[in-house]
Amino acid sequence: MPETVGLHICFDESGREIEVLDVTPVAQDKYRIEETPIFNPGIALGDVIRVKVKQGISYYIETVQKSDYRRFAWLLSKEAAASREISALKQAVKDNGGRSEHIFGGFFVIHIHDGAAVDVEAEMSRISAKFEL
Repeated sequence: MPETVGLHICFDESGREIEVLDVTPVAQDKYRIEETPIFNPGIALGDVIRVKVKQGISYYIETVQKSDYRRFAWLLSKEAAASREISALKQAVKDNGGRSEHIFGGFFVIHIHDGAAVDVEAEMSRISAKFEL
């Protein structure tokens, strides 16, 4: 199985938005995204993309396969982000084959398959009420 690598990916033609993302090579010029991109909300964890390499930068060409994860995202307070409730939710997501990420500390993203035993929206509603988010 190929190892995950950091890839410099540019999502705009002018080359101004370059992001280093963890990816797994799946074929020539095709990679599976292993984290949530910041500069392209249309690309998600688990998507397989095709790139064209120019001068050491991989330019995004197209998404060749969409991930079967559903993505949820919330902006959390520092207190909520560090809470036992979020830790428990992250563990439940992992136990159900999903993944979670904290981006810039407070942006919390969950990627999970439909039909998972954990209802992330209900859990986050409960957590949001507790921390007044």
